[in-house]
Amino acid sequence: MALSVNTNIASITTQGNLNKAGNSLQTSMQRLSSGLRINSAKDDAAGLQIANRLTSQINGLGQAVKNVNDGISIAQTAEGAMQASTDILQKMRTLALSSATGSLSNDDRKSNNDEYQALTSELTRISQTTTFGGQKLLDGSFGTKAIQVGANANETINVSLENVAANQIGSQQIKSSAIAPSATGVAAGNITVTGNGQSTAVSYLGGASAKDIASKLNGAIGGLTATASTEVKLGVTGAGPSNFKLAVGSSGTVDFVGVTDLASLADQLKSNSAKLGISVNYDSVNGSLSVKSDSGENLSFSGADTAAQGAITVSAKDGSGNFATAAALGSATKVVNGAIQLDSAKGYSLSDTGTGVSAVFGTATVSSTKKTISQTDVTSIDNAQNALAIIDKAIGTIDGVRSGLGATQNRLTTTADNLQNIQKNSTAARSTIQDVDFAAETAELTKQQTLQSASTAILSQANQLPSAVLKLLQ
Repeated sequence: MALSVNTNIASITTQGNLNKAGNSLQTSMQRLSSGLRINSAKDDAAGLQIANRLTSQINGLGQAVKNVNDGISIAQTAEGAMQASTDILQKMRTLALSSATGSLSNDDRKSNNDEYQALTSELTRISQTTTFGGQKLLDGSFGTKAIQVGANANETINVSLENVAANQIGSQQIKSSAIAPSATGVAAGNITVTGNGQSTAVSYLGGASAKDIASKLNGAIGGLTATASTEVKLGVTGAGPSNFKLAVGSSGTVDFVGVTDLASLADQLKSNSAKLGISVNYDSVNGSLSVKSDSGENLSFSGADTAAQGAITVSAKDGSGNFATAAALGSATKVVNGAIQLDSAKGYSLSDTGTGVSAVFGTATVSSTKKTISQTDVTSIDNAQNALAIIDKAIGTIDGVRSGLGATQNRLTTTADNLQNIQKNSTAARSTIQDVDFAAETAELTKQQTLQSASTAILSQANQLPSAVLKLLQ
C-alpha cells in the first residue's frame, strides 16, 4: 500500500465502519426504547403493511365487541320489560277467569274490570317508556336494526323488537256465523287455511259438529287454535203438554215428556244433563233457559209431537255470541250446529274449496280481524271468556318476541367470544411482526457498542498513519 498524506484509506474505511456501527447502534436503541421492531417503513416495508392491516382488524374487533355488548344490553332491557308485561297479562288472565265464573255478581265483575283496565293501561305505559340510551324499544319505532359485529363493513346481526302496547297485541280472530238448523246438519265441505307462510286444506263430512270442524282447523297452520261450543236458548210458548227427543253428539236420545212450561223443561234437562253432557242455565226471574255443550257437539231435536212442534222454540248462538231468531221445532229433525272461534297471533284467511267456508262462516272468503287487549273487558261472562283467548295469544306474541331475543342474545354472546378470540390471535400475530425481540436486540446493541468502541480506537490509530511520512523527510 502506497504511503500518502492526502488520502488516508485506512481512516476512511474505519470511519465507514464506525458510521455503520453508529447507525446500527441507533436502530437498536430506538427499537429497545420503543419496544417495536418496525419504527418506520425502512425497517420492514412489507412487515409495516401487514402490521397496519392487523392493527385495523384488531381495533375493529375491539369496537365490534363493544357493539355486541350494547346489542346484548338492548335485548336484556327489552326482555326485562316484556317479562313485566307477561306478568301483567297473567294477572289479567286470572281476573278474566274469575269473571268467567257464574258465582260472581255484576258488582264483583265490575271490580275485576276496574283492575283489568288499570293493568291494560300499564301494558301501554311499559311499551311507551322502555328505552335504551334514549331510544324507545317497545313502542314499534325500533323495528329491526343491524348491530355491527365485525371489523369490516356489513358484518351485522339484526335485532328485532315489536310494539307490545295493549292496543297492538292480541288475537287474530275469525268467528263462525249462525248456521241454520236443518234435518242433517251442516253439509260436507272443504276449507283452505292460509297464513304464517303456510296453506292447508281441511275437509269435513256432512253432519259434522262444530267440535269435529274445530279439531280439523286446530293447528292447520302454525299458531292457529280453534275452539267450539254449542249453546241454544229454549222457549216454551204453549201451555199444553209437549213431547220431543234430544240427542247431544253420541250421547243417546233422551225423551222429554209433558213439558208445559219453561220450569218443567228446565227440570227435565237438569235431570238428564249428565247423560247428555250438557250444562243447563235456567233463570226463573228473567224467564230464560239455555243449554250448552262446552265441547261443541251437535244438538239434535226430533220426535216432536203436535204440541211440541209449535210450542218448543230453539235459538242457536253464533261465534260472536249472538242468538239467532227463535224458531219452532216443527215436525222434522232439527240439528243445531255449534259455534267456532279461530285465534292466532298472526293474520290468516279462509277460502272455499267447495262450500266449507260459506256454510260455516257465511262467506266464501274471510280474513282474520285483530282483537287487541285494549278492546277487551271482563264485565260479563261472555266478555271474560273471549278475553281469555285474546290474552293467551298476546302472551304467545310476547313469548315469540322474547324467544327471538333469547336466540339473538345467545348468538351475540357467542359472537363476542369469537371476536375476542380472533382479536387475541391477531394481536399475537402482529406482535411477532412488529414487536422487538429484546433478547436478540440487546445482543445486537452490545455487538454494535463493541464495534463502535473498537472502530473509535482503530480510527485513532489510522489517523496516526500519515505521521510516518515525517520520518522520510528527516
